Amino acid sequence: MSAQPPVPSELGSDDPIGVRYPNTARIWNYQLGGKDNFAVDRQASDAANAMVRQMGVPDGADTALESRHLLQRMVDYMAGQGVRQFLDLGSGLPNMANTHQIAHRAAPEARIAYVDIDPMVSSHAAALMTGPNAVTLRADLREPEQVLGDPHIRELFDFGQPVGIMFMCVLHCLWDQEDPWGVVRQFRDAVAHGSYLALSHMTSEAHPEAADGLFRMTQELHWNTPLISRSRADITRFFEGFTLVEPGLVRPAQWRPDLDNPLRERRDHDGDDAPVLKLMVPEPAEDDRGAAWHLCGVGLKDQP
Repeated sequence: MSAQPPVPSELGSDDPIGVRYPNTARIWNYQLGGKDNFAVDRQASDAANAMVRQMGVPDGADTALESRHLLQRMVDYMAGQGVRQFLDLGSGLPNMANTHQIAHRAAPEARIAYVDIDPMVSSHAAALMTGPNAVTLRADLREPEQVLGDPHIRELFDFGQPVGIMFMCVLHCLWDQEDPWGVVRQFRDAVAHGSYLALSHMTSEAHPEAADGLFRMTQELHWNTPLISRSRADITRFFEGFTLVEPGLVRPAQWRPDLDNPLRERRDHDGDDAPVLKLMVPEPAEDDRGAAWHLCGVGLKDQP
């Protein structure tokens, strides 16, 4: 797959939220059973799912649900280590249990900042994911200084205390040319010792042909971001300056399944748009491979 991005297409006045082409955040929302998406997103999602299923590979709906279970376990783990500040970068549209709901279950005083550049994400998140200990910021994570210097972030966070930096299913949307490793490094350098990095990233390790086909589809259908599956070595590079906690860099289904405390249904059946915390017991996996589309891990920042 090419590491070079095509010429970017800017949002125009006739398409301010980008509904002309598929949008990765809205596709993820659709995969999770959400309604914050458009026909162009559903068509692209269905096409991608059909393609990978023909190859005998788990589809996006399986991967999305697996990733939300992983989010719960990683947030619970960091909260259990005493982290009370969470920076959720590329947070996406509100779905199921979100970071602040998971963290507040164990630590009501925990502070959460959601960051996303998508205008639709920002407006929905501002309505559904804010409170006395949570803020939503529309900003570009590719410009860490923009995020870290924002007055709302500076007011909410104490950067002398540990922060949980979260890049869940987002760094594979950045081209090599955009230096995602440098982005992570700048956030790493801004936080205190005792902070954690939690991430999940697409890999071609288990499904190389499907990963290549999915990348090509994102380009042919003009998705707003690529889906770049990287090697284990390249994903490991994100953890420079961190020590991976056990079990290391693994598939999501293999990352501390003992911490699973079931995710919640996205919405109640009374039409309320607010995410709810309703127990949903997942079906046990047949084995520990899971969907195997991602590699994931949590790292503890090294002492200087």
